[in-house]
Amino acid sequence: MKGRLGFDPQEYDYGAATAALRQLLVEWADVDWFEPPSGKGADARALFQEHHALARTHMPEVFPARLQVESSVGGWGEFDALRERVLAGTNWDWKFSALKRLSSYHSKTHGWSPAVEARRQGLLGPSDSTRPGNIFVRHGDQVFWQAPRLRFKFDEASPRDRFSEWYFTYAHMDMVECIEWQLAEQSDKLEGNPFVPLLRCYATGYLPFGLDATTVVLFAFAAA
Repeated sequence: MKGRLGFDPQEYDYGAATAALRQLLVEWADVDWFEPPSGKGADARALFQEHHALARTHMPEVFPARLQVESSVGGWGEFDALRERVLAGTNWDWKFSALKRLSSYHSKTHGWSPAVEARRQGLLGPSDSTRPGNIFVRHGDQVFWQAPRLRFKFDEASPRDRFSEWYFTYAHMDMVECIEWQLAEQSDKLEGNPFVPLLRCYATGYLPFGLDATTVVLFAFAAA
């Protein structure tokens, strides 16, 4: 299951990080979601551990030295069981307790914000908001994210599609943080961005579920 960007990243200029963002968007659009893995479990584990190690260099108090990375293979029943475990969490949430904190810390350290970036790129004109590849939109004096989102056709009557839509929304946050990190760095070099190996982990077909601060399950759908 592949999504569609709805625009060609090569037609957009994102400032100093243009080459990196174009590459990230092309790779993200090429992910084949909810299919048996295209890579090996060892590859996914290595990518996730690389992500965690890079994140830890910035916030060791949030990303612990010891991380348990488990693997799981199954069908939609097992997938939903992991989803329920994530939703049941009350004291810790991978996306907000760890990844969002990391991204926010990095942006503040670099003095970055959507308004700063939009001003830097000269994207504050009213006509700019209509272009699908722009990653910011202006409303009055305020600037907001318009992060490129893959388009899928989900059927709300289908439990599988509801589970898929939930997970893709869950993963899309990582893509937003990855773009933000790269823009804050003002660099076309992807090395050092902790969200890059995380996005590439998704591309292997192994889907991460952060259960608590020290436990991650990499889930893969079994081949039919």
